[in-house]
Amino acid sequence: MTSKEKPPLPDFAARLPFVLDVYGRVMSVILMLMGLFHWAVILGVVEGQGGMFEEMATPWKMATINLAVVDLVAAVGLWQRVAWGNVLWVYAALFEVAMHTVFVGTFGADYIQVAFHVFSVAGYLALAWIARRTRQ
Repeated sequence: MTSKEKPPLPDFAARLPFVLDVYGRVMSVILMLMGLFHWAVILGVVEGQGGMFEEMATPWKMATINLAVVDLVAAVGLWQRVAWGNVLWVYAALFEVAMHTVFVGTFGADYIQVAFHVFSVAGYLALAWIARRTRQ
């Protein structure tokens, strides 16, 4: 091997772009389901964490409407694997984490939701970091 040739990538490193694509698509499906759930709450089909939509307090209504739109748009962006999809996904995750940690007095504590968002974003960032390191 000459000095200009790069050493072959390990199998895992060669598969990282595919793994990131699959991870993004799985998160897209999960966000789509979460967005549809928020729309079901708005339409009165199911009861949300804040109760039925007509009886919700104003902060719950605003959060539900915001997540109903942002989750679906982020799902489309993640499915297409475009940069704005990742940005909206991180925004939606941070929004829900803030709802159930910073504004716990208004929205209550939902540690399962917080843990899901923290670990899903952290997992993606770890995979992206590893992929970037193996390319260099």
